Amino acid sequence: MNEQLNELIMIRYLQGTCSPEEKQLFESWLKASEQNRHLFYETRVLWYASRIEYFGSEEQLARAHAILTENIRRKGGQHRKKIYLQWGRYAAILIVAMAVAWFFLGQHHFNKNTEAWLTASVKHTDSSKLVVLSDGTRIWLNSNSTISYPRQFLNGTRTVSLQGEAYFDVTHDSSHPFIIHTSNISIKVLGTSFNVQAYPGESQAEAVLIRGKIAIDDSVGNKLAVLAPGQIARFEKGDHKLTVQNVNTDAYTSWRHGQITLGAASLNTIVNKLSELYQVHFSIDPSVTDTIGYNFTFSKRKKVTEVMDMLCFVAPIRYQIQGNEILITRK
Repeated sequence: MNEQLNELIMIRYLQGTCSPEEKQLFESWLKASEQNRHLFYETRVLWYASRIEYFGSEEQLARAHAILTENIRRKGGQHRKKIYLQWGRYAAILIVAMAVAWFFLGQHHFNKNTEAWLTASVKHTDSSKLVVLSDGTRIWLNSNSTISYPRQFLNGTRTVSLQGEAYFDVTHDSSHPFIIHTSNISIKVLGTSFNVQAYPGESQAEAVLIRGKIAIDDSVGNKLAVLAPGQIARFEKGDHKLTVQNVNTDAYTSWRHGQITLGAASLNTIVNKLSELYQVHFSIDPSVTDTIGYNFTFSKRKKVTEVMDMLCFVAPIRYQIQGNEILITRK
């Protein structure tokens, strides 16, 4: 692939409009080197930030570049020009597109095809939120989670971006696939219900399928798995490995109803979840062993003392509360 062809295909790849041959060619280029992947990641960040349509002809691209260069020169911004050049030509295309869009906005010319993106977040640890998209898809957003989505779906794919955990009930539309991007995996569906957990600070990302069918790709487009109902896919961020197994899906979706279900969880896993939910810090005495997996379910509506009483009933421990600190000792 020559440089210009890379740029054209990359934009069509992001738009979801490239041909199967172009897609295969681009993915081969993407796998060829770490530098290629780095350029694509930078470009994709700008793409989803701007959602500005690419200028389809060389004449339009040249005009866009000329306008941006003239603005830099007129403002005497040599420093800005150096920063701009550091992005490389791939990211520069999108910066040019954004600059020209702002230029035309100043003259009251609007691009009717530009998608306006919205963001919904849940910051309170005891909350969840229902988001309904323009196609009727319903998304339940869990604690400490954020989702970005278009006000209206205008292109061939329905694309959203997730950080955290969410339950999706996707409206069926076979001609417009629904794609969820996370930092490490992408999930493609046609119409189905499933749960996705992809918190930035955790070592795993996971998807649980309730009904329908979903395909999972990694961040560079490699196909990893296709799930059947009742299966969970866990992606290890460290070694980029994915495992699939059958599970009881209720354990992974009960949070929508205020329930937390932890299956075969270590004591450390349980107290980490409690720390996240109740904003308290735990200290575990070295005498406490942590080799047993506990099946532990509780309501987020309960006080932390009530949950700790329940935990002491199933595990051989005691606890003491000192301000915002909870000390766990052996029973």
